[in-house]
Amino acid sequence: MIEVRAALVRGPVFLAGEALECLVTLRNPLPPDATSASSEMLAWASAQIHCQFHASESRVALPPPDTSRQDVQAESETVFVPNRGERGQCILSTPPKILFCDLRLDPGESKTYSYCETLPVDGPPSFRGQAVKYVYKLTIGCQRVNSPIQLLRVPFRVLVLHGLQDYQFPQDEAVAPSNPFLEDEEGAKKDSRLADLATELLMAATSRRSLHLYNISNSRGKVAAFGIFKTVYK
Repeated sequence: MIEVRAALVRGPVFLAGEALECLVTLRNPLPPDATSASSEMLAWASAQIHCQFHASESRVALPPPDTSRQDVQAESETVFVPNRGERGQCILSTPPKILFCDLRLDPGESKTYSYCETLPVDGPPSFRGQAVKYVYKLTIGCQRVNSPIQLLRVPFRVLVLHGLQDYQFPQDEAVAPSNPFLEDEEGAKKDSRLADLATELLMAATSRRSLHLYNISNSRGKVAAFGIFKTVYK
C-alpha cells in the first residue's frame, strides 16, 4: 500500500493568473508490527486542474447532453480522466502533467514531487449557489501495473478580478538595485505584486463611498472644487 498526500504550498485561495504549486508526497508505510515488507511499484502519476459546472435541474433549464460524442476512453479505468465520477460538466481543464514514471519505493521510503501550473485567466470564479456551482479541483492520478487508476482530488478557490491582468507594472522595477547575496525569485516577486494590486482593487471596490469636497479659491473667488472618495490611502 502506498500513501499519497497533496499539500498546496500557498493555501487554498488563488487569483486567476497566479501560479498554483502543490507538493505531492508518496510513501510506502512500514507497519510497526510487520516482520517483513516488500517494495511497492507505481507505473506513473499525473496531475491536472479542472473546473466543474453543476446546475440545479429544478432551477436552470439546460440543453440535453450530446450523446453522439461519447468518449469511449473516458469509460476505461486505465485512462486518466480527472473528472470521472464528478457531477456536472467539465468546462475548463489544463494540460495534464506527468509527475513520474516507474517509481519504486522501499518499505518506509517516501518521495515528494512538485506540481506547478498557472491558473487560466479566462475561467469563471469559484461560486457555490443554489442554482449553479463552479468548483475548481486539482486531480492527481496514479496507477499500478494492471490495476485501475486511483484519483486524489484537492479542491481550491479561484478569485477573478476584472482589469487585474491588463495592469502594466512599472518598468523601472527591473533596473532597481538588488542585493547580490540574496536569490532573485522573479516568480515570487511577481506573485507578491499581483497580490498587492488585487488588494488595492478590492479595497477600492468595497470601500465606503463618501465623497469629500474641497473648494479651491484665491483672492478673486472660487476657482474649482476637488473631490475624493476617501481620505486615507496605503
